Amino acid sequence: MDLVLNCQIGSKTITVCAGEGQATYAFGPLNAPELELVMPLGQVQARPWPGVGRSIWEDITFENAGTRYTAWISVDRMAEDLPATGGVIVSHGDQKLADLTCNADTANVGIFSIADAMQAAGYCADHDSGLYTSAACAD
Repeated sequence: MDLVLNCQIGSKTITVCAGEGQATYAFGPLNAPELELVMPLGQVQARPWPGVGRSIWEDITFENAGTRYTAWISVDRMAEDLPATGGVIVSHGDQKLADLTCNADTANVGIFSIADAMQAAGYCADHDSGLYTSAACAD
């Protein structure tokens, strides 16, 4: 599995990985997460970077009992040292419960790790819907 995001949010750690047909999400104190989710890639929702803009970004959403955890990563490709950031948005239904951003200078991101995992599992970026799909990829 490849790292998507690892960082500190307040005093807690978020770690997201993807690969080998699955994705993992862990949040909580270091080495003792309060929430751990392991899901097949077919059960997560991932949005590919559309290929334009100042930032390269991706996100992946895990759902657990109606609550969605959308982990996101971003790299400013116009900055000299390619600063990375990330975070998680927690929502239930139409209600946003939390919007948490990594503490400054703690984000370790694997840019395109989501894309690589999805493509290796046979999913294709559908830029019309803004999601990965299991439909046949266009050549």
